[in-house]
Amino acid sequence: MPLPKHDEIEEPLLRAIAAQGGKVRRADVVQPLADHFQLSDEQLRETVESGANRWKNRIAWVRSNLCKKGELDSPKRGIWRITDTGRQRIGQTVAAPLDEPELPTLSDDDAPLPATPESLLQALIAELRAELLVDEEIVRRIYHALLAGHVILSGPPGTGKTELARRLPELLWQSEVDLVAGANPNPIGPVAQQQRERRLSSAFATLLVTATDEWSVRTLIGGLAPFSVNDKPTYRIQYGHLAQAIFANWAVDLQNPAGWLTSPRQSVRMPSCLHDGDTEEFRGCWLVIDEFNRAPIDLALGDALTALGGTGRLRVPIEGGSAELPIPRDFRIIGTLNSFDRNYLNQLSEALKRRFAFIEIPPPTRQQRAAEQAIVLAKVLHSIAHLDPQITSSDDGHVRWAAVVQITRPWGSNSITWHAPNEPLATVFDFIWNIFECIRIYRQLGTAQAISLLRQMLIAGAVQPGMSLDQWVALADQALCDTIADQLQVLLPDELEVLMTILDANSTAAAVTAKLNTNLQHLQSKPRRFMAQANALNAVVQPDGSAIVSLNEDADAYNDQQPPQLSEEQVVKLFHWQNDRHPLPRFVKRLHAFKVERGL
Repeated sequence: MPLPKHDEIEEPLLRAIAAQGGKVRRADVVQPLADHFQLSDEQLRETVESGANRWKNRIAWVRSNLCKKGELDSPKRGIWRITDTGRQRIGQTVAAPLDEPELPTLSDDDAPLPATPESLLQALIAELRAELLVDEEIVRRIYHALLAGHVILSGPPGTGKTELARRLPELLWQSEVDLVAGANPNPIGPVAQQQRERRLSSAFATLLVTATDEWSVRTLIGGLAPFSVNDKPTYRIQYGHLAQAIFANWAVDLQNPAGWLTSPRQSVRMPSCLHDGDTEEFRGCWLVIDEFNRAPIDLALGDALTALGGTGRLRVPIEGGSAELPIPRDFRIIGTLNSFDRNYLNQLSEALKRRFAFIEIPPPTRQQRAAEQAIVLAKVLHSIAHLDPQITSSDDGHVRWAAVVQITRPWGSNSITWHAPNEPLATVFDFIWNIFECIRIYRQLGTAQAISLLRQMLIAGAVQPGMSLDQWVALADQALCDTIADQLQVLLPDELEVLMTILDANSTAAAVTAKLNTNLQHLQSKPRRFMAQANALNAVVQPDGSAIVSLNEDADAYNDQQPPQLSEEQVVKLFHWQNDRHPLPRFVKRLHAFKVERGL
């Protein structure tokens, strides 16, 4: 016999509370309701996925529904009280009780954001890094910052800021429960092995919104908005993104603002970004604001700045005035900020900066080249698998393009194995990656741009098999034009000059070295540009993490007798000159057009 349905429990729960004086704790009604429905001991021991008792959990859900209907409320922590509306439902005469006045307090379910056990945290971070190329140190910095408060992830485009903002709340606050791996058929045999299973019910879903320059207080907090009722225009309160995210955490009756401060917490059911959009149950909901700096965010937050600063109560509009909405103690806002998007950059106030931790998410370095290549190629092949049945993937993360390449995950890391080392695609893949890393010296492009570049190139190869080396090079040239070139319009004249020099397939390492040194000497008269050029070159690291060059970034440190100099060996390492070179006429033509536009 199954447990009674939620609606079947509502009236018996109301009667049980009324029979005990109108105020109870949950423990006071669990057994009386079980007796009422004649539940067996086995039914009372059932658990849900999170490991919680199924019967107690169902009663809590019913209580949340009754609170929304205004038939129950919580005058203080842990207390369930039947309201006049609830008494009317069960046919009781409503008296006028003279309760002592009590200060409204939050539910005892409203706890601070907990820390995840270290052993579990290590495993969860390892899972994340198998999908996203991000240093463990950065993940831990974000985790610690979230334990303390709200966070903004900043950095160049394509570095995975939005993906991190969505994944981390779901991933890092998962919990584990012990399971027994099935019944033991042999009573005198070995004891059944204990297993552990991950749960999302202690983690947090995210409401993702993208900021625009049209944002206002109404966008985040709420305000009057027009609606059509029976084809007639009217106005009513519409809550903004921040208010909606906070409301999702509470079992509130929107029509009863007086009860908001004593509302109980409720879990939320929302799509999971970790489970391909499947609806899952979470502890709560957080707000993720993408492209944070595109909006006049100080204006849009309004009074929320004060609430985020420590009061813990957000004032929101209601019919005829305003009311306070409690902010859960484990609620967080995560923003992403594109540090390169200067066209939309709005200055953030000092007051706002004090309420957020700012963590930079840089692009991967050459030290992470092999891992990034494998992640990029795996994601690209996943995205174009519908174009070629020879591209397959397995549940353990392996991706295979028959007779071409395989990406495997030994011990949680990705690696690439080409079917033949001289495979034309293998040659061009390495070549175009070298070009991408050269571009990265002057334009910090993230992994997302590498995925776009490779996808554009591989799509043609997937639908036209058997391509030659020259055909693959032509596709690489086109892909650079289609996905990368327009992002290089912001490069400065000396940076464009360097890229055009190294893309000359007919040049020599000696000639390129001479040209680069001439360029550095020319920039000595422009200290700021010299500093930027030297800083860009100094930032390039070798696979072992060591720097290739170490130029003094102060132009005054050099003179005619001791000019800034790069050796040919350094230039070869900086710009991958030791590898095969191929002409990229279309891409070079685009760079030349940018140079002409700047009047050079």
